[in-house]
Amino acid sequence: MKLKGPSAEFRALVRAVNEVETRFLAPYLGPPTLNAPGRRETLDVAAYVVLVHGLLEDFAEGLALWVLGKSVANWTSQRRTTRSTASLLLYQKAPSDDAPSSSVFDNIRKALDEAKTRMSNVVFDNHGIALKDLRALFIPLGVNVPADPVLTSSLELLVTMRHQWAHQDRRHAKVVKSAVDAKTTVSDCLNLAKRLSTEAASVRP
Repeated sequence: MKLKGPSAEFRALVRAVNEVETRFLAPYLGPPTLNAPGRRETLDVAAYVVLVHGLLEDFAEGLALWVLGKSVANWTSQRRTTRSTASLLLYQKAPSDDAPSSSVFDNIRKALDEAKTRMSNVVFDNHGIALKDLRALFIPLGVNVPADPVLTSSLELLVTMRHQWAHQDRRHAKVVKSAVDAKTTVSDCLNLAKRLSTEAASVRP
């Protein structure tokens, strides 16, 4: 995965989502009707939701890895600390009392290397974009996850719909949305992703 920074990661996400929208939603985005979505529209919306969920997950993980890599590199190459550095060290355990003495620079470098390994595992073991997943990825990196209730509600709706279709959940009735509703939900999710990208960049890792 080639990481290019928050703005580039977000632009790539938007391009990919637009491609999926054109493929699966375009035929149904005409004038609104009072009719319930037909079976074909329902299945195309389901495919759209599953694919967009995957794109958002890939975006979040790529963004987290970028922040992590920049934070560690800035200390090792420039001896510069940021909010992200401090947050990473906050979540890192203290060295043992019998650790061999070394310079302060090396102590911090080693702690950040360990934090990088730990957080990389968190990223690669991630399997979702629910709020709890995003907070597990970004709070230890010093990046706030947007808390706008409208945007987070849309995110949770997307997660619910994806889970129901991807795992064929038989315990509950599926949340069936029209193509127009799905587009609105994903638009909110993209706004959340944009805010997350901006927040990651503002940390100046």
